[in-house]
Amino acid sequence: MPSSTTFSPIERRDDFIPVIVGGDLGAYAVGREFYEAFGVRSYCIAPAPISAISRSAIFDVVPLRKMDAEHIRETICDLARTAGGKRLFVTSNMDMHVENIARIRDSLPQGVVVLAAPLDAIHAVDTKESFARLAAEHGVRLPKTVNVSLAGDAPIEPWPDAFPVIVKASSSVEYVPARRKGFDKVYLLQSQPEVDDLFRRLREVGFSGTMLMQQPVFGDDTFKRSLTVYIDRRGELVLDTGAQVLLEDHRPDMIGNPVTMVTRDLSAFSRGAVELLRSVGWHGPANFDLKVDERTGELFVFECNPRLGRNSYYVSASAVNPMWLGVKDLLDEEDLPLFTHRETALYSVVPLRLALRYLSGDLASEARSLIRAGRAVNPTKAPFEHDLRRNLTEAAIGLNYYRKFAKYYPRINATGI
Repeated sequence: MPSSTTFSPIERRDDFIPVIVGGDLGAYAVGREFYEAFGVRSYCIAPAPISAISRSAIFDVVPLRKMDAEHIRETICDLARTAGGKRLFVTSNMDMHVENIARIRDSLPQGVVVLAAPLDAIHAVDTKESFARLAAEHGVRLPKTVNVSLAGDAPIEPWPDAFPVIVKASSSVEYVPARRKGFDKVYLLQSQPEVDDLFRRLREVGFSGTMLMQQPVFGDDTFKRSLTVYIDRRGELVLDTGAQVLLEDHRPDMIGNPVTMVTRDLSAFSRGAVELLRSVGWHGPANFDLKVDERTGELFVFECNPRLGRNSYYVSASAVNPMWLGVKDLLDEEDLPLFTHRETALYSVVPLRLALRYLSGDLASEARSLIRAGRAVNPTKAPFEHDLRRNLTEAAIGLNYYRKFAKYYPRINATGI
């Protein structure tokens, strides 16, 4: 992990330029990983990236108002023409844009490398119905789930089990227009009338996709797990690491996004997940959301994200820099060994004092020990970022989390929702 006062890349090189599609926290983490691996600045293609990117020392922003596949392709082609012979290494850490760059991969200029799984493999895991079928074939356990199509106006069968029930979209990409109209990412509903009302309102705004009704897996945020893997161009597993969630964001539009994690070795749980990916011809990174049922100790998988994940910097802190891995695999075509969890680190995008309010017992003791040992990381706080306005904005965002948690999650509950 880079020192808090000094910095030098793993290996300095200037033969390629990273291009990151999207401008959120996950994009910043990837740009930081590129910089710490190779000392290179990244292009960020986004309409309005977060201030951590727009005022960063390691990004050049390429504004793009219309973020569809064709406009992204045109922008990448323009960058390739002005790259001075350097290759472009294109990636994204957002579902919809991972799909976009996978779709345009074959139409990009020679010398442009794309870090994304094949499009058909992404489609196989991105919709939760397809993922459920694959999970059953490979012994990966999912919570009881019912798929509900909102196409047409036919009556919808009621949830067949006890309440509460979790309701969410099958495809995060398909659900984006509904999110923009104010619908939450995940709902925990207590009765059938609440379910019926949600489906009615979704139909009224034109959503005709598939929603999932899912049995809750009980346990607070600390029962969640994150597994990150990378399957290289040969089909070999070269990254297998994970983290235990300590605290999640609880704003309705961000629920389910971890904000504090401690890195863990999850290799005992990864075999079925990796075989599932191999069965669809996967190459590249993937991130699995898991949860342990506090009542039974059983591990359930919720979904597979076709990317490193918003919190990918925990991989750098515990196993290996994932962008170093991607460049070595695809650009240099090196055959790499398997990188696994090597040291424990505390990852947090919220103030550590706030995170500690929600911890107790051994987890609180472990977190404090890691803080004292200098093993706590925040992806947006980097020693090479000196812009005062940027850093003051990041500090204000951190302080604002106190207000958000007081409003949306003042105390721990049994489901974490």
